[in-house]
Amino acid sequence: MRRQKKEQFSKYKLILTIFFLLAALGIFYLHMQKKEQPVQNQNEVAILGRAEVAQAKMVEYIKKRNPNPKLNCTVEDLVRFYYEEGQIEEVRADLALCQAIKETGCFSYGGDVVPEQNNYCGLGTTGNGVKGNYFSSPREGVRAHVQHLLAYASTRPPRQVLVDTRYMLLKEKRPDIFGEVTTWAGLNGKWAVPGKTYGQDILTMLDSIKSMK
Repeated sequence: MRRQKKEQFSKYKLILTIFFLLAALGIFYLHMQKKEQPVQNQNEVAILGRAEVAQAKMVEYIKKRNPNPKLNCTVEDLVRFYYEEGQIEEVRADLALCQAIKETGCFSYGGDVVPEQNNYCGLGTTGNGVKGNYFSSPREGVRAHVQHLLAYASTRPPRQVLVDTRYMLLKEKRPDIFGEVTTWAGLNGKWAVPGKTYGQDILTMLDSIKSMK
């Protein structure tokens, strides 16, 4: 009887050893697989796609950078507009918002565009005091921004009523750009001139937000 119990105990120990060994091998395999995954090149990050950062984190970042943003709505509402409009058009909402932060100095303005325009990406501004487009509400301004990004990245028409007054201008006058600029880095020298690192600056900002604690 004692011998039988001893054999059963030995088998139990063997099973446990094998179990822990397999578990350790599984963890090691997953770690190596994750380690071997290539980091996406900034030049390859697409304009179209789903947001990777939660809305709350975008709100937190904006408020940290500018406790008193010059907006005609709350920060929470503006972020929500970007995520809703971006989802409808399949445009990266988190990166579109980073672009708006870059263009407006985190909604402090100070250039040609004024807060009353609800123009978050410099649509229609050409310098020398030209203020560009005015939009009736923050949501309309966000929609115009998202639609303009769509015009660069795809020939598919917007799913919402067109409010971007420069959409057709891009389509008719710049066939070399319309639907041909699929990445954020591709905006360099096109959305902003000379803008040699324009897209990369937007991507770097999102990386900073992702790592924010």
